[in-house]
Amino acid sequence: MLRRPALDADVAVIGAGPAGAATALFAARRGHRVVVMDKQAFPRDKPCGEGLMPSGRPPLRELGLDEIVTANGAPPLTGVQFGVAHQPQRAVPFPEHQGDQAGLGIRRLDFDARLAERLSRDPLIEFCQDTEVRDLRRDSGTLSTLATTRGEVRARFVVVADGLRSSLRHRLGWTVGPRPPHRYGIVAHWQIEGPVDPWVRITFDEGLEVYEGPVAGDQRMIGLLCYQDRMPDFSGRLAARYREIVLSLRPELGDAELVGPVAATGPFWYRAKTVAEHGIFLVGDAGGFTDPITGEGIAAGLRQARAFAAALDSSNPERTYRQAHRRLTTNPRRVASLFLRLSRTPALVERGLRSHERAPRMLSKLLGVGFGYWGFNRITPREWVRMFTGR
Repeated sequence: MLRRPALDADVAVIGAGPAGAATALFAARRGHRVVVMDKQAFPRDKPCGEGLMPSGRPPLRELGLDEIVTANGAPPLTGVQFGVAHQPQRAVPFPEHQGDQAGLGIRRLDFDARLAERLSRDPLIEFCQDTEVRDLRRDSGTLSTLATTRGEVRARFVVVADGLRSSLRHRLGWTVGPRPPHRYGIVAHWQIEGPVDPWVRITFDEGLEVYEGPVAGDQRMIGLLCYQDRMPDFSGRLAARYREIVLSLRPELGDAELVGPVAATGPFWYRAKTVAEHGIFLVGDAGGFTDPITGEGIAAGLRQARAFAAALDSSNPERTYRQAHRRLTTNPRRVASLFLRLSRTPALVERGLRSHERAPRMLSKLLGVGFGYWGFNRITPREWVRMFTGR
């Protein structure tokens, strides 16, 4: 049950996915009392890319969760293999940065369960499942009141981490988007026999990509990312059409078994007019999202969660978090937009892959920009020319 003192919490977090749970844990580590509310019960599954890029490993270690996740079978991710359907793929290793080079294949069902367990054990966190936040108002210069299905909660700071189509962001009037052309994802898991394939693989077709990566339990998450004009193909036969397309573009999976449900999500492109104002903060996908093609969603949420907790120690937490959020998201959004531009037709993809053969470090550098390791100035003018001309 929710508490009823004059001030329920220093921080109220809405949403207990990776971004929301990490926000609560980082805030509690700094001594703040936290209430976390989620309208669902845990563990629960959710369509997701399930790749934790290498940039997400440092905050995961800071929370003491890296060893727990790997001990529960999360396989390493060593890089990305890009290719056009029915043609050889090109391998692009993840760049090394401050000792980190491998990501992790994280099954969301298991990862969210580990996070929920950690929330429930922290003495400074009250974790309220099956609790929907229906309204949010700022009562004064220092307090917000949340109307929930279990009563009211008051807090000095409120974190909205309820995902891509955040209802509370919309209620605040901060939502921008979704922007066309609309993109969607169709996701499921396949049981794979044999050694773990540590590569994220992206196979391009006309207006569609197959995005796949390993997760625990000898499974691979396989998602179709496509534009709206391809979605009528799935009308009334989502699972069957998904299976047909995956096997047509990745015939190597012919011996694999489709396990569990097939789920659709999207559209993706959302922004927010602001990510912090009057004691209210947006963290994770609620603060804006471009596209899953870069696989940065989980890592980005963990890094923003850490930045929010650090901002609470400043004299102006809202301004400090806005500045940090801008630093953390500007270049990754540009990289995602660039990949989307290159992926619009197989011809553009082939051109980019030819450039990789002539400048094999180019795409690794670009991944590093997307991870926030360095800026675009790491890439030379000649490499840019090669990427767009293939020469």
